[in-house]
Amino acid sequence: MAKKKKRAKTSPKKTATPRETKPGEKPSVQDSGRKKHSQQKQEHRNWLLTGLAGAGMVLTAYLVITAWLGEAPLYCDEGSSCDIVQQSRWGTFLGIPTAFFGFVVYALLGHIGYRFRQPAKQWKWAWAFSLLGLVYSIYLNLISFFVIEAMCAYCLLSLTIMATIFGVVIYQRPGAARDFKFKTWAGETLIVTLLIVGGMHLHYSGVFDSKAGPEDPYLRGLAEHLSQEEAVMYGAFW
Repeated sequence: MAKKKKRAKTSPKKTATPRETKPGEKPSVQDSGRKKHSQQKQEHRNWLLTGLAGAGMVLTAYLVITAWLGEAPLYCDEGSSCDIVQQSRWGTFLGIPTAFFGFVVYALLGHIGYRFRQPAKQWKWAWAFSLLGLVYSIYLNLISFFVIEAMCAYCLLSLTIMATIFGVVIYQRPGAARDFKFKTWAGETLIVTLLIVGGMHLHYSGVFDSKAGPEDPYLRGLAEHLSQEEAVMYGAFW
């Protein structure tokens, strides 16, 4: 009798499943491609934020340098509206030109846009510092308009740049950020911002330092009177 040939059992084809790489084993081409693609998604520089922050850095650095050199900025002649604002008590904070603190905020925003690659982390810190810069810039311009009754073109330009940065940050808010409570973060950063700006306002009001507060009207009037009379002080030492 002829032997019957055994028929090979056919089994259904198994679908390829992604295999985990063991320690010391090189990942496959497919796995490395996915990893590279995810890294490219994370390694994203925010050139728009960085460029706007760079423009703000140039502006504030110019104001700081001219203040330290004792020179007036361009188109800011003595007695002009710009000069009145720059020479007011709001022109400095703790003996440092106010523009220096604006430069620090712009520098931090530039660092965030260039170095922070993860969209969620980048957006959170860009929101915090742009909010601080915007509120403080609005505060200074309101003081200039209502208290000093003079406006500074450089202050308005800085406000425009900071408002643009804040608008860009709002527009770039990542919608798929996991475990991120926007309302909580926005509320916390707003409270911190108001505390910082409020503390600086108390400083300018003379609460912490009387020298930083408003001038004594009597002493100011006396100084103006002596200046008009061209009075000369004479003294003697024994």
